[in-house]
Amino acid sequence: MRVDRRLLFLIGIIALLALFIDGFAYIYRSATNQPLTGKIRGIPTLNIGFLGFSQQIYVHKGLDLQGGTHLELEITNVRSGTPVREARDIAVQIVERRVNSSGYAESVVRPEGDNRILVELPGVNLEQAKQILGKTSYLTIYEWVPGTPDANILKELNPTDANKYQGFKPQFTNIDGSMITSASRSTDPNTNLPDVQFSFNNTGNDRFCNLTRDRVSHPQGTPENKIAIFIDKDLVEDANVQSEICGGTGIITGGFTAASAQALAVQLNSGALPGTITLVSSTEVGATLGASTVKLSLLAGAFGLAIIILFMLLYYRLPGVVASVALLLYAAIALAIFKIFGVTLTLAGLAGFILSVGMAVDANVLIFERVKEELRAGRTLGASMEAGVRRAWPAIR
Repeated sequence: MRVDRRLLFLIGIIALLALFIDGFAYIYRSATNQPLTGKIRGIPTLNIGFLGFSQQIYVHKGLDLQGGTHLELEITNVRSGTPVREARDIAVQIVERRVNSSGYAESVVRPEGDNRILVELPGVNLEQAKQILGKTSYLTIYEWVPGTPDANILKELNPTDANKYQGFKPQFTNIDGSMITSASRSTDPNTNLPDVQFSFNNTGNDRFCNLTRDRVSHPQGTPENKIAIFIDKDLVEDANVQSEICGGTGIITGGFTAASAQALAVQLNSGALPGTITLVSSTEVGATLGASTVKLSLLAGAFGLAIIILFMLLYYRLPGVVASVALLLYAAIALAIFKIFGVTLTLAGLAGFILSVGMAVDANVLIFERVKEELRAGRTLGASMEAGVRRAWPAIR
């Protein structure tokens, strides 16, 4: 029976990578001068600068393992012409993007009924959840044009300093948040204050370019030279246009803190909700298993694994050694996959992982018993191994 050395080399590389990922938390603790035991500070992050690679590496615990917040949301005041179920599906996607971009990738967002959404946010308290989900944050851009301000429009838009523009009224430029492709928090190099940068799609870029080209033709500081940026109908910036801007990007300033700039960037980046989100019910959920119970469960799992390995060694001898090493590598690789791909580990997932370990042992037992039968039939070791795997495979599947 020939052994493919390239396959063995690949298995070795995968095993080493898995062990590195599984032990990365200890490397992170050592690099940040933290004790090797106890609660870890910060999130272990692997950065490979020359590859531009950055990945958080840790076990994502579900709501039942670490607690968090369970919310039921209802979408109302749906935009005219949008079916309720379609608005609900759009809202699910936007809420999911919003919580993921806020750093809560292990969250669960799913539709419920015609117009409701269920959200589970592990490790998040109720106030944090409301801040993440509560706003629509829809951006619109206006220009000031000669005319008599409509009191209803001014009341609706709430421009706090519009009174200084006697004889002018805000006019929508047909540029809004639906044309934004990305948004991020940044820092103004001149003032060192947080701001929000955003990028337009092609339609938004063309319209913004034409708008700024028209505005820059008017004297600096006059209303005709300004553009007004509104977020959720609140004026956040009334900016002078000093040159035409045709690069497809824009910057919002307005006395942001780092946290508020980040929150606005997240909300702009995820899009505006197609209606009003109302919180129907909320529950702060405690972990189903306490920390001590989780620790005892892990110890029990390790003890069970040790018993299985001992049985394999005593009953199968050398094949048992091979099976035990393969079993340990399987567990290490599975755990590494959970960490690197951000798989959320719940009680059900933990039970499934333990079950898969048992199935892996069962597969080895089936193969070994078939190999023993082939050896008793007088076949060589290589032929027995090939025949044993082939005959056991239908049962393993």
